[in-house]
Amino acid sequence: MARLYRISADTSEKEKAVGGILTFGQAGWLVLGLIIFAAVFVGLSRAIPAVLAFIIGLVPGLGIALPFAFFKKGELTLVQYLGWRMKFERKNRNMINTLTYRLDRPEDYAREQKTKEVDFTA
Repeated sequence: MARLYRISADTSEKEKAVGGILTFGQAGWLVLGLIIFAAVFVGLSRAIPAVLAFIIGLVPGLGIALPFAFFKKGELTLVQYLGWRMKFERKNRNMINTLTYRLDRPEDYAREQKTKEVDFTA
């Protein structure tokens, strides 16, 4: 008779919930790209031929949908990567120096000279 073993679920990867192919985030970005394509297509099809409006509308629709849905840098999605990058660029890079050690003060200079005299080879 076969034994049953309990195994914890693998949560290191997002679940492919939309048709077993896409995550909800990827599906959302593709829907957003479709909405952008539709808005550009409807707006341009009134002024120019529909075929040309279709081609022009594909550029921003696919340009937003595909990179944000499928591009990964390391293990980060494009949205996560851009968010971390913006946080890094806004970060204050000024180092706060709380060290009060200066060689122009006699006691600090004496301490520095004393550490040079110590024999560390013993």
